Amino acid sequence: MKQLSLLCAALLATVSVHAATTAAQPEPAGNTAAPLGLELGKAKCSRLSPPQNHARTGTSEWAGGDTVELKHLERFHLPGLSRVVLNCDAQDAVALVTMTFERPAMEEVRRKLDERYAAVRKTEGAAENGYAEWSAANGSLELLYGRDSKHFTVAYWARGAKARYFAYSGGGKKPAAAATAAPPQPAPL
Repeated sequence: MKQLSLLCAALLATVSVHAATTAAQPEPAGNTAAPLGLELGKAKCSRLSPPQNHARTGTSEWAGGDTVELKHLERFHLPGLSRVVLNCDAQDAVALVTMTFERPAMEEVRRKLDERYAAVRKTEGAAENGYAEWSAANGSLELLYGRDSKHFTVAYWARGAKARYFAYSGGGKKPAAAATAAPPQPAPL
């Protein structure tokens, strides 16, 4: 009887240790968006390497950091990929990755996005402008295209980045030229 209770105690200890180690492990990253190996909201733009593979192209005012265009896209082995632009936030994290593809690659790209992420919404196939959206654990993805366009775009937004973009865009900011131009004065009598 004593052996049976020792065996039960050992089995119970083993099960509780296994449950504790499985609970401590993070969830698999299957739904985490990390285009080109750059995890949204975590990857740092200043750590892009090597420097000859990218070029700073300006400042992303809505996000608060640099805008960077990646070069030598053939190294990613993504058929049809023609342009990649990163927008960095004020903490130097990747806030938005915009990938432009040649149109023939669209069905393959859409299929891969459907397999990996949960679809949120899609437009009708015959729509003038196409749109599809997926959700990821760390943000959202959009696929945008015109019906007759030669390219399409996939935008990977870090969590909260899309809201910052639209808040900045619709925030009532006036262009500098409009703010400084004086209204016309009537001619003196």
